[in-house]
Amino acid sequence: ATTLACPSHNYNFTKLSDESLVKIFLLSTLFRWGSLREIEVAIRSKKQIQNELKIGSISASQISRRLRSLDTAELSALLGRIAWKYWSIKSKAKGIHSNVGILRIIDSTFIKLPNQASDWTAVSKDSSGVKLHLCLAVASSDSVFPERMIPSTSNVADIDAVNHLIDCDDATYVMDRGYGEKTKIGGWLSRGVKFLVRVKKTFKVETLREYTPDVPNVTKHAKVSIRTRPERLKLVEFTDNEGTFFRILTNRLDLTEQEIMDTYKNRWFIEIFFKWLKQHIKVEHLFSHSPIGIWNQLFLSLITFGLLEILKLLKQPRKTAWQFLRILRQYLLDSWDEVNREFYRPQKRSKGRQKVPSKIPIPRIYGENVAIVSPISKDHYVKKEK
Repeated sequence: ATTLACPSHNYNFTKLSDESLVKIFLLSTLFRWGSLREIEVAIRSKKQIQNELKIGSISASQISRRLRSLDTAELSALLGRIAWKYWSIKSKAKGIHSNVGILRIIDSTFIKLPNQASDWTAVSKDSSGVKLHLCLAVASSDSVFPERMIPSTSNVADIDAVNHLIDCDDATYVMDRGYGEKTKIGGWLSRGVKFLVRVKKTFKVETLREYTPDVPNVTKHAKVSIRTRPERLKLVEFTDNEGTFFRILTNRLDLTEQEIMDTYKNRWFIEIFFKWLKQHIKVEHLFSHSPIGIWNQLFLSLITFGLLEILKLLKQPRKTAWQFLRILRQYLLDSWDEVNREFYRPQKRSKGRQKVPSKIPIPRIYGENVAIVSPISKDHYVKKEK
C-alpha cells in the first residue's frame, strides 16, 4: 500500500492518512466493530492500535468524512496488487481439474440498503440496494480469490458490467444465462476469450453437426455457430437431478460433455463466496450510505478477504478460511508465535467408539424458591395426540 502511505498523496489529510484509514476498516472486520462510534472508542482504548495507525484518537465523523473522500481507484489498484501477490503464491495452480484449468466465475450479488439511501438506490418503493459484480478466480478446490469487482446501482444489468471483468488470459470464464447475449459472445470470440456460458432457450444457433450423447441426462451435444462469427462452438443441453434444464455454450471444444456440465456446476464457488462474505465480512452492514463511501467499503471487504487468503496460504494452507479467521480474531494483538502455538496445539486423540454406560437419572433442580414451576415434557403432548 505504498501509494496510500505517500506523504504527498496525503498532503491534505495530516490527521488520518489513506493507509491508516484502510487499516481501520480491516481491523473493524477482524474485531467485528459494528459502528463508526464503536471504532472511535476501540481506537481510543487500545494504545497498540493507535501506534500502528499513527494516531492518538479519531472521531466517528472524521472517519466518515475520510471514507467518502478516499479515492476508489486506489482501492481497486490495491486489490489488483494483492491479486498479483496471490498468484505469485499460487503460480503452479492448475484449477480444480488439470484438463479444464483455471476458472474465473462471473456473477453479481444484491446488497440491500436502508431507507437513508433510497433517494439514489431505489429498486421499488419498499426496497433499496446496490450490486457487486465480481470475477472470482478458482485456483484450486480449496482456494479462490476475488480478482476484479465493479460496483453499481441495482438497476444496472449484469450484461452491462461483464466486459469490465473479463480479460484476455488463459482462464475459462464461467457465467450464468444473464450473460448469454449474442453480441457479447461475439466480442469474446473476437478477443480470444475462453468462456462457458448458460444461454436461454430462445438463444438461436446454427447446428453444424450433432453427436450421440455419452451421458444419460444429456439430450443434445452439437457443434454449432452463432452465425455472426465464423468460430465453431459446443452446445450441450442436459437436465439435472432436480429436473432443471440447462443449455451450455462454450468455445472449449476440447471438453467432454461431463467436463462441461461439471465446469458449469462449479458456479457454486461464487455463490458460497458471496454467502461467506456477507456472513463474516462487513458487506451487509455499511458504515456510509453515500455512493463513494459504499463503493469504498465494498472494495475494502474484498481486500480484507484477499489479505486473509494470502496469510492463510502462507501460514496455514490446510485450514479453511473460516477456521483461520476464527483463530486469528482471538490473537490479533499478540505476536505470531502466540498464533502459531494455537494453530499447532496438540489435539486430544479419540479413544474411538466406547460402550455408553446406562445413565443414572440426575435430579433436576427447578429453583422453586425463585420461580413458579409446573414441569411438563414434550412427550405429554405427543401421547395426547395419539
